[in-house]
Amino acid sequence: MPALDGQGTRRNIPCEVEGMRGKRLVLNTTERISESTLVSVEYEDTLFLGEVVVCSGAQAIWTLEIQVEQMLTGLQSLMALRAHLLGENVSASLPLVPVAVTNR
Repeated sequence: MPALDGQGTRRNIPCEVEGMRGKRLVLNTTERISESTLVSVEYEDTLFLGEVVVCSGAQAIWTLEIQVEQMLTGLQSLMALRAHLLGENVSASLPLVPVAVTNR
């Protein structure tokens, strides 16, 4: 998960997707992310945008529930189109990793 620290610098936070519960995306991570933090999560070919509504656990593993507000699918196709339009080389497989973003 790339997250913005207090100074607005983006950093990566590894996470594991547990699954969906209704409109909530459930993740496990090794770092606590405050409730009300706005996040984006890239998983497979989908970008989830939402807000952390639950952060529970202990020092080793934290479970996050993210209330998903928007989902964008087809990221591989969009990235390939963008690269084509900009005249960049398009790799056969574009890597996507889970990510998180900003505090309000």
